[in-house]
Amino acid sequence: MAKHSKKDSNYRTILGFTLSKKGWNNVLIYLVLILMFVFYFMQHDSGKIAAQAGWQPFSERTLVAIADHKVALIRVGNQWQVQRGEPLAEDAQSRWLQAWQQLTLKPTEALLQGREYQVELTFADTEGSVRVGVFFYNGEALVALPGADTVFRVTSSQRDLQAHHF
Repeated sequence: MAKHSKKDSNYRTILGFTLSKKGWNNVLIYLVLILMFVFYFMQHDSGKIAAQAGWQPFSERTLVAIADHKVALIRVGNQWQVQRGEPLAEDAQSRWLQAWQQLTLKPTEALLQGREYQVELTFADTEGSVRVGVFFYNGEALVALPGADTVFRVTSSQRDLQAHHF
C-alpha cells in the first residue's frame, strides 16, 4: 500500500482543476455570492418598473384612510366617513378613492415642478401613512413617492387625483 503524504490529501481535482480544499471552498463561496447577486437583481422592483408600460403601486393594497389639506376620509367597514373637512359628493368621493387605488405610474427623467398637491394614504397592511406629492405642470402630473429616487409620470387619469379641483 502506497503511503499518501498529508500534503497530497489536501488537494482535490474536479473537472480537471486541482485546488486545495481551501481553494475549492473559496470557489464555492464566490459562486454562491454571484448567484445571490444575480437573483437579487432579477427580483428587483426597479427592473420591473422600467420594463412595464405602467406600474400601479397601490392596486394590491387596501386603502383605509386618505387625506389632503382640505378633507380626510377614513374607512369604517365598507363605508367611508368624513373625518375632517367638507363632505364630498358621493360620486366625487368614489372617483377620488378609485383614482388613488388605480394610480398608474411610469418612470420619467422630468424634474418635479409646478403646483404641488400632497395626499396622505394609510393602508391596512402597513404601520403609519404614506405621504405622496403630486406636481401638476403643463397638463402633466408628476409623482414623488417616499423612498424612491425616481420621478414618476401619471399615466392614468390625473383629473380625479385631487379631492377638490383647484
